[in-house]
Amino acid sequence: MSNENENNEQRYEISELARRGDYSNFVKIQHSGIDFRFDFAKILPEGNTISIHTRLFMSPVHAKLFARALIDNIEKYEKTFGTIQIKLEEGIPVTGMPSKEMH
Repeated sequence: MSNENENNEQRYEISELARRGDYSNFVKIQHSGIDFRFDFAKILPEGNTISIHTRLFMSPVHAKLFARALIDNIEKYEKTFGTIQIKLEEGIPVTGMPSKEMH
């Protein structure tokens, strides 16, 4: 048994491309009978082009677990930083700063 298993820890590896990360302010979600597809993109203010940079596929079970984890993390964020304010401007969500001041 390796030290990794004895401590019940998982080891994460990240590719150089993933390490740099990419910003997304838009996601298109589609599904079929066997999976969900997430197209992450950037909408640039100077044009009407949506630039998809990442496409992920997940099984329905993993998509539901992802949704639960995302909700859990949003709740934790809002508990620390305040409610995330969302307003619609011409049908596009526009976010502002959290409503609670940080001390």
